[in-house]
Amino acid sequence: GGFGAGRGLSLGSLALGGALGAGVGAGLAIWWLEQKRAAATPGVEVVTARESGTDPLDHPALKFGMPVGSILRPFTNFVSYFDTRTRNPHWVIERISEDTSRGDGDRKFSKFKEDDKIPDKLRNKLDDFRGSGYDRGHMAPASAHKLNQATMDETFTLSNISPQVGDGFNRDYWARFESYVKSLSKDCDEIHVVTGPLFLPQPKGGSRLLPADIQARADGSEWEMRYDLLGKAPELMAVPTHFFKVVLTTKTRGNGQKDHAVGSFVMPNAYIPPDSPLTRFIVPLDSLERAVGTIFFPKLVKDRGTNQTSLNGYAYDFDRAALKWQNRGTSEMKQLESSKSDDSAGIMVRDDYSEESKKASSRVRNIAHLCDSSGCQLPQEGFWKKGGHKARSGSR
Repeated sequence: GGFGAGRGLSLGSLALGGALGAGVGAGLAIWWLEQKRAAATPGVEVVTARESGTDPLDHPALKFGMPVGSILRPFTNFVSYFDTRTRNPHWVIERISEDTSRGDGDRKFSKFKEDDKIPDKLRNKLDDFRGSGYDRGHMAPASAHKLNQATMDETFTLSNISPQVGDGFNRDYWARFESYVKSLSKDCDEIHVVTGPLFLPQPKGGSRLLPADIQARADGSEWEMRYDLLGKAPELMAVPTHFFKVVLTTKTRGNGQKDHAVGSFVMPNAYIPPDSPLTRFIVPLDSLERAVGTIFFPKLVKDRGTNQTSLNGYAYDFDRAALKWQNRGTSEMKQLESSKSDDSAGIMVRDDYSEESKKASSRVRNIAHLCDSSGCQLPQEGFWKKGGHKARSGSR
């Protein structure tokens, strides 16, 4: 089952503009689909004019059509929401199970290809990567979609691809992270994963020409964005500064009850020391949602209400658990020699998880944290060699 690449929805209905920035604005861009199909999609906030009883598409400003921009691309086991501004996916959401990870799909028969469902002038291109020094990095990994050659080939479509640093990241730490996520399917009914690029700012160095008092305020309040651009102007593809994953697992108890757990991670698009603990890159889901500008799994992960998982008799806030695991990872990292070259996850975390703010806030979630449910331990370096498999190529 599932959606095939040939069943992509028309550009007229799904290619919508209005992206506000890299990975931001996904909520506004799919409201037409929500209007027509009432479907649930990560990051969707339905904007309607029900009060006036009018259809938003009848607005006089849209007399000559909706501007064409970011595009939703459904494939068999994953969906890509492609950002035509940065020429990267906003996000890719996939469903992984033991069945999808097994089969006769073989990456040696797969070739990277441009997505011809996206207009030529809006999509990323094979030539953008050639000679760039960056790998063509999968968002939905090929290894998780081996059901058959067709499902594996779909993952090599460029609407599922972002530029990634090769040595020390795509071919190393990120590959181990993907393997860890896939391995969770052995003990779960299914896994839903949202992966995407991030473009995170850094503090801006002020001008030396400013007076000292103004300089101090500028240094403390201003931010700037720095990232590489590939291709030929004006059709440039942005190189993400970071990547994120949100992992949601589902297990069924003997009595039929479903148990869920979630974990969210952010990693720099850079060399990561191989002994870095995975917990070093855990972030609270709330913080990630603020950075990406998207709400993940809105039908399941609830901010409010009484549907709260109980752990040891207490209402369980898995974002607080995320901070606990993150602090543990930071402590472990400090004991390693490689910590001297560490790059932090880079997400601004609001320190307001006190008991008082917890009672007053809406952050208590209804599911457990992934590390408490399944542990957060990566496979060893070169894990693919143990099974006789070749290391993944640079894919440049």
